[in-house]
Amino acid sequence: MTLSFAERVAQLDTAETAPTRVDLKLLANLGPESVYIFWEQWQRFSLDRRRHIMHLLAELAEEQIQLDYRPVFRACLADHDAEIRVLAIEGLWEDDHEQMMDRLIQMIHDPAGEVRAAAVISLARFAYRAEIGELPLSAAQRLLNALLQTASDPEQPSEVRRRAVEALGYFADSQEAQALVARAYSMDDIYMRESAVLAMGRSMRPQWFPYILRELKSPSPSLRYEAARAVGEIGEDGRELLPALLPLVDDEDTEIALAAIWALGQVGGPDARRILKRIARSRDEVRAQVAQDALAELDLDTL
Repeated sequence: MTLSFAERVAQLDTAETAPTRVDLKLLANLGPESVYIFWEQWQRFSLDRRRHIMHLLAELAEEQIQLDYRPVFRACLADHDAEIRVLAIEGLWEDDHEQMMDRLIQMIHDPAGEVRAAAVISLARFAYRAEIGELPLSAAQRLLNALLQTASDPEQPSEVRRRAVEALGYFADSQEAQALVARAYSMDDIYMRESAVLAMGRSMRPQWFPYILRELKSPSPSLRYEAARAVGEIGEDGRELLPALLPLVDDEDTEIALAAIWALGQVGGPDARRILKRIARSRDEVRAQVAQDALAELDLDTL
């Protein structure tokens, strides 16, 4: 006897063994009616099973792009569990529709702080699209207003406010946005300062170059890391920062070194290419691979 779609979905919870990746293909490319049936069954699943399935779906969404799990992720934005809502947000990283942006703006007021933070992190990609003119002006303004309010709201957790500052970096022409970046950098909170440095890179405004230069030489590993990322965000306009960036490719902290190597690939130029070729021959396999990837990206840019 052939099972109905509802019965097959229900089996994902009732089976003695946890569902596998193969089992979860059932949830790919669902239409509206199937999503409704899925959601009815999903709300009856145990919490452990729901979390297990969402973790697997998040992996599948990145590995098998021909399978579209976005309808399931959108439904799970309304799940009662905060961890599942976070996973749903992360699974929707390719959803660039304006409706998704507005849904994420709503989730800035989610009861759980970790969900709010995930929503703001996800909104950064819409901020980038706004800056390069890929969002309607009305949508860009809604987003800017929401981020300004979030970054300034003392009721929001620090993690949420600093993620809003990072996204605001893309609004290079907004005096209010850049003023909030400056205020974040002036704070004693090291995490807020890290976010401010990243936002400075995203703005690509020369006024921030001296601050990024300072942090490339910071005794704080986390600030050196964010400064290296900031140089990468600036791209070829940041070549004047290369002399301070170059020493970081040999930093004893691997994460800092990898960020600096990635940044070289974004900045480009003869000096960056020469250093990348040297690192690509390194015995350190991780650093060598990142350097090879950066060189490949430079080669694509020259085609």
